[in-house]
Amino acid sequence: MTHYEVLGVAPDAPAAQIRQAYVRLARQHHPDYFAGAGAGPRGEAERRMRAINEAWSVLGDQRRRAAYDRASGLAAPAAEAPDEGFRPFDTEDDDVDPLDMPDVPYRHDPVVESPWARAVTLAPVLAFTASVALLAAGVVLGSAGVLALSVATFVLACLGFVVLPLLALSRASQDD
Repeated sequence: MTHYEVLGVAPDAPAAQIRQAYVRLARQHHPDYFAGAGAGPRGEAERRMRAINEAWSVLGDQRRRAAYDRASGLAAPAAEAPDEGFRPFDTEDDDVDPLDMPDVPYRHDPVVESPWARAVTLAPVLAFTASVALLAAGVVLGSAGVLALSVATFVLACLGFVVLPLLALSRASQDD
């Protein structure tokens, strides 16, 4: 019995049809499907599954299939040739390595950040932290004035979180 007969396909069947036949038969004859059927049916399923797996291992690989067809005297399928692997069209490396490029190629002079710029960047975070601390103090003390100060500080922190990215975008657009 040939591998084609085991899978129930013609010798000139395309690879997709062979795969479909294998999957269908594997689901149908898998020994786990016959787990509660007893030793006889399970043993028959194991024997059949071994034959299905062997046929798939040969017919699923185009090179092994071509060799099997030559050895058994069957005509090799004309529709599909074995894949020779990936061969790039152009082997010359003409891409620029990003590691060789400067970090900010459009600036002629390096930007030196002042300590004030760092402080302004951290101001919204500090304001938010202060608003949380003031909120906790206002709740513990029961003071409406401290709670109002907490809300005002929170609003300032939110404005800072919106305004600072917009300022950074405007500085970046000046570099273009």
